[in-house]
Amino acid sequence: MKRMPDEAGRGSLVAGRWAVAPMLVLLLLGACSKREGTIDLIKTVASEARTKPRIELSIRMNGEQPAADDLALQKSIEDKIEAAHLGRLVSSGTESGFMTITVEVENSADAITKLRAILLKAGVLSRSAFKVSQEGKE
Repeated sequence: MKRMPDEAGRGSLVAGRWAVAPMLVLLLLGACSKREGTIDLIKTVASEARTKPRIELSIRMNGEQPAADDLALQKSIEDKIEAAHLGRLVSSGTESGFMTITVEVENSADAITKLRAILLKAGVLSRSAFKVSQEGKE
């Protein structure tokens, strides 16, 4: 680039249009390659998140419909699961005589051991069952 006088007689830098174009192309290519890396990272994280096992915990209630003490028990168990950092609480509810709590965990064997201890302290281990599944493959 060289300094050339403009119409007013002042000096200004003049660069041809084609001198700037290769720099823009290189800048765009660099941005696209970074985006592909970001997209790959997002896909990897998403696929790893989908492969975490889920544990569905079922506890038999005393009747078909939940009583106030059943709902209090369910809330207490959910709070203990969160306090123990066992995993992500996915859902909970009641249906036809059972309360269910679904937790997404890193390691199902370790999580079931800890869940059994929580249920034992709550006095409901003998009427509880576990089902382990992969997300989306239930």
